[in-house]
Amino acid sequence: MRRNGKLPSLLWPACLAASLFAAIPAIAAPAAQQQAEQSEATALDPSGDYLAIKGARIWYASIGKGKPVVLLHGGLTSSRSWDAQVPALLASGHRVILIDSRGHGRSTMGPLPLRYDLLAEDVLAVLDHLHLARPAVIGWSDGAIVALLVAMRAPQRLGAVYAFGANMDKASVRPNAGDAPILATVAPRLVADYAARSPDPSGFGRLQQAVRAMQASQDDIGPEQLRRIRTRVTIAGSAQDEFILPTHFRALAKAIPSAQLALFPAAGHFLPWQNPALFNRALLTFLDGAGTARPRRAPLRR
Repeated sequence: MRRNGKLPSLLWPACLAASLFAAIPAIAAPAAQQQAEQSEATALDPSGDYLAIKGARIWYASIGKGKPVVLLHGGLTSSRSWDAQVPALLASGHRVILIDSRGHGRSTMGPLPLRYDLLAEDVLAVLDHLHLARPAVIGWSDGAIVALLVAMRAPQRLGAVYAFGANMDKASVRPNAGDAPILATVAPRLVADYAARSPDPSGFGRLQQAVRAMQASQDDIGPEQLRRIRTRVTIAGSAQDEFILPTHFRALAKAIPSAQLALFPAAGHFLPWQNPALFNRALLTFLDGAGTARPRRAPLRR
């Protein structure tokens, strides 16, 4: 969605700290999780495969067995954003589907301008290719926006959506978002991650321009459109998000008839890697209740 014009040319709220995972402290894992990590030696960097979609090669990977859960990363990063979540999901008996968004990670850009609705089409194409029936979808930042767009377009295709750190209109961005200290740490790591994985290692600047153009051209999505969503949804966010006003998360949860709110009181936009144990517990709780017919509307307390 449209971002505050004060954000620096390199980064904006959609960015995730993909390659900062080297700095994440080790998580104490139970025996079952340790076994899962050992049996899935390539889980954090699987070889995956490619699907040709509208002139682009979209990279995806399917890891493990069980109920499928699709992970959608944020802008200017890749599926490696989920390195701290994949082992926990595998250990809990889920099949994890990773996708590198068009132009990100291992996926190519293709000839078409980058658009949120195009990213949503790519996700649906991967679901079709893998014959996934109503998988759960977890999105972070831009990935959360795409997850909600898929839920608007094809609610019958998804089982449930966990949208963390989504913003659907320009008014939701904090006025001082461009001054967030975390940006200085994130920027060089994103560049390094892109160079290590992309088929065009020197093309980060072009991706940056494409994402900026996508965000600038995207219309705001208001309550009337959000009310179309009938998929079970959790709108998750952080009270101390460096970029998005927490009132926006409450507004999204209120606008979507099937939604509940999960607001983390002492966390920021990068909670999945700053406190992966806390975030993973929230994901597993969400997935445990993914079959519930009538979701709770009350906020989840963290």
